[in-house]
Amino acid sequence: MYIQDNEIKKIVNNEKEYRYARFLNIKELLERMTVSTDENNKCYRINARLSEGQKKSIIAMKISFSGEVIQYHCSCEHETIRSACRHCGSILFFLKKLDIQNFPYFYEKNTEEDKMAKYRLLEEQRQERILHKKQNESLQMIELYKDRLLRESMIPLSSQQYQLKVFVIKEKDHLLITLKIIYLTQAYIVRNIEAFLHAITHHENMKYGKNFEFIHSYDAFDDDSLEILSFIEKCFMKNKILKKGIIKTLIIDETMIDEFYNLMNSLPSIYCDISFDVKKYQIPLDITFKEESYVLDFKEYQEFEDILMSSCYIYTFNNDILYRYCFDENGQCLIFIQKLLKSQGGFYIPQNAIYDFYKYVLIDLLDYIQLDTHLFDEYHQENVINLYADMTTQDQIYIQLEYIYDDYIAYGFDKNNLHISKEVDLIENYLKPYIEDQDEHILYLLYDYDFTYSFIKEGLPYLSNYCQVYISDSLKNLSTTQQMKVQVGVHLSHHLLEINIDSININKDELYDILKAYKKKRKFYKLKNGQLLSLQNKELKELEELTSSLQLNAQDFYQDTLSIPTYRLFEIENLADKQSHLSYSRSEAFQAFVDGFENPPSFQVPSIYQNILREYQIQGYEWLRLMEYYGFSGILADDMGLGKTLQIIVYLESMKEFNMPSLVITPASLLLNWQDEIMKFSAHLNVKCIYGQKLQRDEQIQNISLFDVVITSYDYLRRDIDLYEKINFHTVILDEAQYIKNPKTRNAISVKRLKSKQRFALTGTPIENSLAEMWSLFDFLMPHYLYHYSYFLEHFERPIVKEHDEEKQARLKQMITPFILRRNKKDVLKELPAKIEKTMYFHFNEEEEKLYLSSLVQVNKTLQEKLNLNQLGRIDVLAMLTRLRQLCQEPRLLYENISEPSSKLKGCMELIHSLKDNNQKILLFSSFTSVLHLIEEQCQKEHVSYYLLDGSIPKEKRKEMVDAFQTNQTTLFLISLKAGGSGLNLTAAQAVIHYDPWWNMSAKNQATDRAHRIGQSETVQVFSLIMKNSIEEKIMKLQNQKKNLADTFVEENHGSISTMSIEDIQSLFLIDNK
Repeated sequence: MYIQDNEIKKIVNNEKEYRYARFLNIKELLERMTVSTDENNKCYRINARLSEGQKKSIIAMKISFSGEVIQYHCSCEHETIRSACRHCGSILFFLKKLDIQNFPYFYEKNTEEDKMAKYRLLEEQRQERILHKKQNESLQMIELYKDRLLRESMIPLSSQQYQLKVFVIKEKDHLLITLKIIYLTQAYIVRNIEAFLHAITHHENMKYGKNFEFIHSYDAFDDDSLEILSFIEKCFMKNKILKKGIIKTLIIDETMIDEFYNLMNSLPSIYCDISFDVKKYQIPLDITFKEESYVLDFKEYQEFEDILMSSCYIYTFNNDILYRYCFDENGQCLIFIQKLLKSQGGFYIPQNAIYDFYKYVLIDLLDYIQLDTHLFDEYHQENVINLYADMTTQDQIYIQLEYIYDDYIAYGFDKNNLHISKEVDLIENYLKPYIEDQDEHILYLLYDYDFTYSFIKEGLPYLSNYCQVYISDSLKNLSTTQQMKVQVGVHLSHHLLEINIDSININKDELYDILKAYKKKRKFYKLKNGQLLSLQNKELKELEELTSSLQLNAQDFYQDTLSIPTYRLFEIENLADKQSHLSYSRSEAFQAFVDGFENPPSFQVPSIYQNILREYQIQGYEWLRLMEYYGFSGILADDMGLGKTLQIIVYLESMKEFNMPSLVITPASLLLNWQDEIMKFSAHLNVKCIYGQKLQRDEQIQNISLFDVVITSYDYLRRDIDLYEKINFHTVILDEAQYIKNPKTRNAISVKRLKSKQRFALTGTPIENSLAEMWSLFDFLMPHYLYHYSYFLEHFERPIVKEHDEEKQARLKQMITPFILRRNKKDVLKELPAKIEKTMYFHFNEEEEKLYLSSLVQVNKTLQEKLNLNQLGRIDVLAMLTRLRQLCQEPRLLYENISEPSSKLKGCMELIHSLKDNNQKILLFSSFTSVLHLIEEQCQKEHVSYYLLDGSIPKEKRKEMVDAFQTNQTTLFLISLKAGGSGLNLTAAQAVIHYDPWWNMSAKNQATDRAHRIGQSETVQVFSLIMKNSIEEKIMKLQNQKKNLADTFVEENHGSISTMSIEDIQSLFLIDNK
């Protein structure tokens, strides 16, 4: 491409960036680049992405056909208003070398083999650099010692140690110090403190004047000078921040002056040109009456006119002496001086507050002030403060406060007593909120059990710090609390768990009332025997956890034993292992049941499947049999493509002996697929698909007992549930069980009406958006195991999602883990080839950008109006999002006057041709069927062979298309995400294109796994196509920020944004400033 060097120099005018641009290894950094022509503007458009470690840089440029750079932009931090960055320059140098014949031109980083070769080369270069660096370190060490040896040989060494002397100058609010080196009778000034310290550290020679030089080191100075050096080093680091240039003097401010004083005062006087002394000083104060107030001020300000004040001391500098003023250790006097100086005229104290000012402020400062006044002569404090506490017959606490002075006794809350100390103030202020009644000198406190307990346990010990406390025998007895020891017995009888809860120390009849008081956050409970029971103990916390888990009520407590379903045994076992304060006793039958589950019996795989099943599938079959053996239901949640269907078929084969039909419920699109799979693998199972007209279905349902396995769809089950619910099935199996994730739908309501001995759910995504989906699955499998939904919402979902309660999260995980079997492909299919995921970004052209931004502005306006009126609904948000997403996919969906394909479609077709040229078959998914039809038109124009699958394709035709794509030479399979995102086996494809980002990452992963599953022998490339600076990019960012709940409870999926906060919605529609 024709680009001149001076043109590059013109836009990259920063010399440093220009040098970087010339020598950057662009081929190493460049991930992808497109070059297209813009005939309307007579220019080339260049879009590129560079990667430097973790940093990604996006470059966009326009270059005229004559080679002039019209516009440039890079997302990195190096670009400025005046100069383009190194990345733009390196792209221009790269383009200059390219000879592009056909447009648009598409560049992408090299193949995996080339990458590995480059990685090996880079590693070799890195090892060479490491070796070279280590060798250089050794060479530098040689040079350092050689240089030192040469310098030491040139300058005569002396055993003499030199002395440092500090010279001090007083400035307005700080000290300045300079350093001099004393040699014989001469003093040599240190003119560059930084160079001086550097020379000491590195043993370098420095010269002072014409005749004095020496090699600097710590050994060159005497011991006292070394202490000065240590302080100078610290002080220098602070001064480097405060001062620029060569530092000749050091500032000693309020943060350093205490340490400076302590150091220099401890050294002999020859090390400093000034002296240091302590000044005992009482502050002269004067109090006058003015404007109906007492005015307290300094008698004279002269002493404080030129002071230095640290956090602990005051300093003055007079006649070459630095004086330190010492006051109280707590710093109260210093605070008093600071406040008084700031007052500019003294403290104005109201007449009625003069005694308070004296007792709270002045009384602790009397040793440090001079105040000539008789105002406080009559004030005196208590010698002793006594508090007497007792209890009425109705358990109400009453107290009496007694203040003993030299010549009389006063009582608490006496308004006429003006002579009370701040300790009395504190005691009375503490008690005041709790006084319910007063009878002369007796104070009756709140009549409340919680207050009584708190006052005895906390209030009286606190008040004893300020007075002498005397309590009656009745209060002493009340303060001793009863202990409780709770025992939980667990037994197994007639396939039910029997629970017995009792206490050694407390009557069982009181246990429920005690627990009720605990739940009300009461601090103690008064037992019928008159003793107090502290409710702040671990036993009650654990008992509440147990009863809450088992949903026990008052009547349950009064029973000798309580029967609960067996599936609660894992929860009880977890609680028993975790809790240490409740005493659990397990019967032999219960323990044998638990041990049997941990060491299960072996289940023989039917002989015809022994050479078919993989190891993990055998384990899956054994887990299904184990669940059935113990009467538990469960979720087989294997990763998509691991053969959940085959594991179920083997299980159904082993259930044939019970002579009861089993029911498989599946999405309509997979109905015939299930029948084919069973007929393919099993020669013994008698299977029937129930679908078609109503009369035909009714007849088939009447004859269900003739079959081992019956298959129907969720849709047909809803219509025929009145017939199905009359039949007793052995096992009911839900395929793609996420179809019942909403418990209020007819799907969920219908399947829960079925009768069966056993229930299983198959799904690769037990949780897609919320924990409510998990609850709905378990409500089908084991009703009430996760409680009623209102309880689950309050005690699990809301605390986990909203409050990030890790304890509740751990407990829920413990509850569901025994009933979910989950294996990932990366763990069990070591032979499965890699899946390489790439995100490809495209830019709007000018017209598309105008349309998008105008729609974004309108959406923001509508959004704000709806928010202001509190009328924003999910339909509104969906409509706004859909419009913006359609503009990203293809503006022709909204504007009929546009004839050209969108920038995204053009880029997509380039990618399709590139993959086609490499003999790769492609699956392309979109959530918009209208987009698929536009891609179909473009494929016809560009002669790309394809199939198209959407919701309108019948089941039989769908199967034919899938089988054909697996065997023939068709390049592309266009698939609606909803219609074909699950249940299809399309391992003939080696590439998957997600044309638009979907809300649900699980749905996207399911779609990808149509190709990346058992039977795939080649690496699968997954491309996500994203429009830059659009709603699509923000959706992806939000997905990355918000982890899905499945991360915690099932697998490492990534986020979903089907439920968004107002802040999330506003961030999606935010207009970026470019």
